[in-house]
Amino acid sequence: MKRFLLVEDEKILAKNIAFFLNREGYQIDIEYDGEAGWAAYLLKKYDLILLDWTLPKKDGLELCKEIRKESNIPIIMITAKGEIYDKIIGLELGADDYIVKPFDLRELLARIHAVLRRKEDFSKQETGAGQWLEYEDIKLDREKLLILYGEAAIDLTANEYKLMEILMKKPQNVFSREFLYEEVWGGLLGYNERTVDVTISRLRKKILAGTGKSLFHAVRGMGYRLGGN
Repeated sequence: MKRFLLVEDEKILAKNIAFFLNREGYQIDIEYDGEAGWAAYLLKKYDLILLDWTLPKKDGLELCKEIRKESNIPIIMITAKGEIYDKIIGLELGADDYIVKPFDLRELLARIHAVLRRKEDFSKQETGAGQWLEYEDIKLDREKLLILYGEAAIDLTANEYKLMEILMKKPQNVFSREFLYEEVWGGLLGYNERTVDVTISRLRKKILAGTGKSLFHAVRGMGYRLGGN
């Protein structure tokens, strides 16, 4: 049984989410503030984290950032902030998806399924394909979701890994934002090109910091490619 950590200070909402997900076959641990959420994360192994944006003691964005330094565990932000700028902040800090209050619990379940499916499918898709994918002197470790460059190892989230894999398989090819969103986020429902832009930006910063290389190039009116000028 998969175990999730839910960090949500609205107790009635938290209990309703936990009750619903328990019926769907998931085990849910609830914490009501950011510090308790961090302590729970350190204590147990979870398959996914549901994280409220606004929390006492330590807010959700800070907690998301700290968890991302340690792990590529899937994170879904639960937020009352529906503006695109707020969503971008969550994605930049490493969230895999977000859902805006108020929401239908069935939508939350669908997003959970999508995030878990993306993560679990990566290893299945690459069975027999070899552990490494290489571009110039950079390696993508398909088993550990890492970029390797010399002695440097760069951790990736599931979404960052999938974007990197798509672009590395066909360097110099230009991929539209719509194509990348469909391949990585699993369909065009709720499509927003800024989701792709933010994740590419976050990945670019990681690679630049770890390797000194700027690999991604935006092609005006079209999308992105790996390599080239």
